[in-house]
Amino acid sequence: MNLNKNKKTIIFVVVLSVLSVTLVVIPYPPIRPVKISIDDYTYAIDFTEYELKSLQRKHNLPSFGVSLLDGEEIVYQSAVGMSNLEENIVTNNQTVFKAGSISKLFTAIEIMRLYEEGLVDLDAPIETYLPDFSINTRFNDSDPITIRNILAHRSGLPRNGNIPLWTWDNETHILRDLVASLEESHVAFPANYRYKYSNIGYNILGRIIEVVRGDWFAFYMRDSLLLPIGMNSSGFLAQDIIGQSRIAVGYYKDGKNNIPINQYDLITLASGNLYTTLEDMNAFARFIFNKGNVNGHQIINETTLSLMFQDQYSTFSDPQQIGAGFFLDNFMLPENEQMVFHAGTNQGTASIIALIPEQKLGVILYSNSEEFVDPSKSLALEILSIMHETKTGLKKQIDDYEFHEVDSTILQSYVGKYAIEGDIAEIYLTSAGNLKISYQGANMDLDPLNDSTFVASHWFLNVGDIKVKFVEDYMIVTIENVAHIICPSYEINEEYMASWLPFLGDYEAWQRHYSVYTANEIPYNVVLKVEDDIFTLIWPTNFILEPISQTELMILSGPFDGEIMQLDLASGAIYWQNRVFIPVNS
Repeated sequence: MNLNKNKKTIIFVVVLSVLSVTLVVIPYPPIRPVKISIDDYTYAIDFTEYELKSLQRKHNLPSFGVSLLDGEEIVYQSAVGMSNLEENIVTNNQTVFKAGSISKLFTAIEIMRLYEEGLVDLDAPIETYLPDFSINTRFNDSDPITIRNILAHRSGLPRNGNIPLWTWDNETHILRDLVASLEESHVAFPANYRYKYSNIGYNILGRIIEVVRGDWFAFYMRDSLLLPIGMNSSGFLAQDIIGQSRIAVGYYKDGKNNIPINQYDLITLASGNLYTTLEDMNAFARFIFNKGNVNGHQIINETTLSLMFQDQYSTFSDPQQIGAGFFLDNFMLPENEQMVFHAGTNQGTASIIALIPEQKLGVILYSNSEEFVDPSKSLALEILSIMHETKTGLKKQIDDYEFHEVDSTILQSYVGKYAIEGDIAEIYLTSAGNLKISYQGANMDLDPLNDSTFVASHWFLNVGDIKVKFVEDYMIVTIENVAHIICPSYEINEEYMASWLPFLGDYEAWQRHYSVYTANEIPYNVVLKVEDDIFTLIWPTNFILEPISQTELMILSGPFDGEIMQLDLASGAIYWQNRVFIPVNS
């Protein structure tokens, strides 16, 4: 989590060389009008252009694309840069990009069409449709896993299945095999317990679609949903894209250089393998604006579609708002009007679609760079709020915070260490009795709004709107009222820790199962260590671990929160989802 909010300032970049000194000046940001004229999108367009070009310069984005929509009208659309740096291919509005998890919206819509037709019950156990479904659980009194709690990411399922993303050994049977691989996994939480984002959950839904519709997911979705919506250049397989060179190459950054990422179809079709274009996403936005109707054809009924925008499970202690597929926000707009959105990333491409269905306003952004993942969501929602103000004349009033005194015994109860996405945050009391948070070298004040909710502030840094809420044995960090990070308290069972000490050290991470696609696999180096009483797995992504038995480690916080790693005492290998960590000295 980056606690430094991007500042919109004039940046002077001085490039020194032996022969010359070059001064590059990024233009001033557009001046926001005191009052935006109704239906005059000039400021919204200027703001969008400035922010995207600033991000392109800052992160060396190979390309980006943007659409701003008001109903049937494209207010602004642009594609800038190179979709393929190696082949010098310029991006345009017909460039195909990998939409990643935006795929889930289409899976959710098809599930809701099945519900509308009476072919599935949202609250029936998924075994009703997949009788062979199996997964291990530590929670004997858990509610059943259902379509509804999968749609809203409250199923308790792990993030992924146990088959590597590129292993197409069984081709059209891949969703069947992917779901079946869960028999080696554990659920992370009881169903309906709290939010946990799950890709495998949506692939379960994709498998249900295959079983009920009697056709392979990729073919059925292309013919029965994408094409009727008018998404003629979209598909769930690269082979469905006419002109393979139109597909943008995704990149990651190494220093200042953009490095291409190996491109292939993901086997997780229903959760992340949609290919699409700006033009096709415009068609999808209009499909939502027109309440499921395309050219007189009602693809999904208005009442069914509206159910997808209804919050399913959020509570005070579990605040992430999600409907059936769509993430929801009713904090950024006046009168609590609702935004719906979904972001995605796939092999170096990041994208987001954000809509205000009642006002028929939409923003679509993408870039073929991993650097676009973090800033794209907040940018899309900010652009959309400006468009809303332009169309309605209404502006969200920001209330000043009113702080309260909190009893010292309550403050003391929050003191301790908390896992936060691969790192540790420490809550402590100063000698003056003030609560503070220390995270990644920054020490911030926690100013109390009430007994359990605090606002983070710093005397020098502008950290943005960050709230910290304490609930039972965890805290929730909320960023800009959109992202909610659940951070469990960190206390180690000393007995279990002692049993794991002989297994600390270096490991190699291999695929758990052989595939013809992994014959020449090169393993990752992994370190299992304890430092400052923190149990950590060091990999490309760090994991904070809690021993919960002599042979089980639980991941705390982050995308894999609650998932279990299991030790095989005979070999010393540690198994987790599609990976096995093999001791180097074995």
